[in-house]
Amino acid sequence: MQINQRCASFLLALCALGWSAHALAQQSPAPGLQGKLAGVFPSSKEEALLEPDEAFKLKVSAKGGGAVAAELVPANGYYLYKERIRFTLKSGDVAIRTVKLPAGELKNDLILGRTEVYKKAVPVEIALDKGTKGKAVTLVASYQGCQEKLGVCYPPIEKSVNLVLP
Repeated sequence: MQINQRCASFLLALCALGWSAHALAQQSPAPGLQGKLAGVFPSSKEEALLEPDEAFKLKVSAKGGGAVAAELVPANGYYLYKERIRFTLKSGDVAIRTVKLPAGELKNDLILGRTEVYKKAVPVEIALDKGTKGKAVTLVASYQGCQEKLGVCYPPIEKSVNLVLP
């Protein structure tokens, strides 16, 4: 909202001074003004927001002994909330015993307060009930993360992966 007001004020001031777009393209702003405008207008080099599947990648594989390995990988400049990572199974005859997540990095979040986040790949160990050999299951992963620089958070993401347990 504040940025929109700045943009509107700046454009109104330009119109009041009678500057044309052509004149602006030919002149460079005053040295002090250029630094101030950098925060208002995005740089052409600035990276656009990634699609959710590119911002947060999920890899899953079935392991022997009733275990599943998962890895959540946030893209560079993105992070995942530890407390928003969940794993469930859709099949009724197999259950998850434990989900082990590593310690995250502490962050003071405007909404969640002091919370743990992951800025790098997150290895997840999922232990299932015994006697799961040869069973087909659907693992459902849900997670949520944000883009650090712009402060844009994605809605919760849910992915389903079909597995046959070895």
